[in-house]
Amino acid sequence: MLAVRPPEFFPRLPVAALLLAADRVVLADTFAFSRQGAHNRARIRTATGTQWLTVPRQHAPIGTRLDAVGVVDDGWVRRHGHALRTAYGMAPYYEHLAPDVAALLAGSHASLAALTVATMRWTARMLGVEAEIRVASDLEGAPETLGGVVQSVGATGLLTLAESAERDRTQAGVPVQVLSLDASGTYRQTFPGFEAGVSSLDLLMNHGPASADWLREATRVAPDG
Repeated sequence: MLAVRPPEFFPRLPVAALLLAADRVVLADTFAFSRQGAHNRARIRTATGTQWLTVPRQHAPIGTRLDAVGVVDDGWVRRHGHALRTAYGMAPYYEHLAPDVAALLAGSHASLAALTVATMRWTARMLGVEAEIRVASDLEGAPETLGGVVQSVGATGLLTLAESAERDRTQAGVPVQVLSLDASGTYRQTFPGFEAGVSSLDLLMNHGPASADWLREATRVAPDG
């Protein structure tokens, strides 16, 4: 089953679960940037609740492809490093993962898409994802629509999330299955209590290799409709 998603900056938990459940994944770096998306931001857990880590970007008119949006260097790498150290310095897997994360943030990325694709691929490696992962800009014709990607790779089915199922059903042109995470699912976080809606980075910092098992146990897949 194919999953097609715009790349996210350290993906949200449902998107991380999608990486684990799919047979093939296309990171749609040719799709348009959305201010409502998670292309340049990730939510982390803090002692007082949650905090957004936001990557500053160049101005992008409506319809601008993700791989055409530049990243603005205003010191955000240093700020993110400090925020992650404050939030996860005591987390069980911080010392193991922090060097990788620092290298990702400090790397030379030609666009916002390149940065987010790098964080998606890293997340997939940490979770032990076995799916083939490609980027839309490397496909023949660099398709900019869901239907174009599905046709380019010859997929016969699509695995998606409930948040986009209605749109994907009309655009994919193939049968759709919908993945969801158990809304009641919790896991041990760095600070007391539980905050939902955080990045997969939070799960990895706290549970390391066991993160994939938690995602699989919380995942449900059903035919759309």
